[in-house]
Amino acid sequence: MRKIWRAAVEAVTPYEAGKPLEMLVAELGLAELVRLSSNENPLGASPRVIEAVRREAAHIHLYPDGGSGALRDALAHGLGISPEQIVVGNGADELITLIALAAFDPGDEVAMPHPSFEPYATGAQIAGARVVPSPLAGYETDLDDLRRRVTPRTKVVFLCSPHNPATTIIRRRALLAFLDALGDDPPLIVLDEAYRDFVDDPEYPDGVSLLARYPRLLVLRTFSKIAGLAGLRVGYAIGSLETIDRLNRVRAPYNVNRLGQVAALAALEDPEHGARTRALVLEERAYLAAGLERRAIAFAPSQANFMLVRVKDAAAARDRLLRGGILVRDGAAVGFPGHLRITVGTREINERVLKLLED
Repeated sequence: MRKIWRAAVEAVTPYEAGKPLEMLVAELGLAELVRLSSNENPLGASPRVIEAVRREAAHIHLYPDGGSGALRDALAHGLGISPEQIVVGNGADELITLIALAAFDPGDEVAMPHPSFEPYATGAQIAGARVVPSPLAGYETDLDDLRRRVTPRTKVVFLCSPHNPATTIIRRRALLAFLDALGDDPPLIVLDEAYRDFVDDPEYPDGVSLLARYPRLLVLRTFSKIAGLAGLRVGYAIGSLETIDRLNRVRAPYNVNRLGQVAALAALEDPEHGARTRALVLEERAYLAAGLERRAIAFAPSQANFMLVRVKDAAAARDRLLRGGILVRDGAAVGFPGHLRITVGTREINERVLKLLED
């Protein structure tokens, strides 16, 4: 029989995003359902973004800027770098796929913390590369273990800080020591900073500021979280001219749609909305942490806009929250059985979460 599909694809488990909210509401017979399973912005997008999208809607019959030039210019101006050091993608997920397309050959090794964001491994598996997992030390990335797993066959090391789903960060001194230990010919180091805007630890490093010293570093960021553009899928990567050139060679033309580009530009022009989002998340994260401590419920020390909470019976706790109108992520689905991953919401929502967990 003719073989059609690649063997590498057979080993890939499709990402399970869950049912749409509307379908779940209908199935459960609830008046409403609050989604705290996807780490979305509790304030939504800026009104200026919504107005910009409304104005641009009349032009959706036209192709977008194929290279997201205006957005790259605006980002570069804010970051103090060249626009040629930035590539914009259809969410950070596409950028991770571009890395796989541009870098991985069959038999290459790709090192990453385990568990971590699922697309890191998916891209490697599809390319026929070998995933080299490095177990977390509790909730922390074990950089010493990761370093020991780097070999001459290692093409890429993925780092996630704040870590999804563990919520912890890699501090500056530890990151610099790790990068220095890799020597003068390191693999590509992908530093995923999707949740960086919610960090309040002063020891958190700015990946972009390290690019001049470490040219094999590639930093991933997104508009999905702080700007509330998850539905429009806009992420970007910052790296050396060589790295960005290689990613552009495998990037599809017109990969970021008109509405996404316009929305991201409008978000950059409204930093006050991002500041309000950050302030709310930090305040409510502290409120949730205090409430969990009072109830003797353990959790990871979060630096993200979500909490990883340890519970006695995750399935029962998730079901109780669901029946109470709160949808959270079962930790088993992201590598942490016995946990729930819960997005930080507004005060009213967080009070409901704490009450349902206490019950």
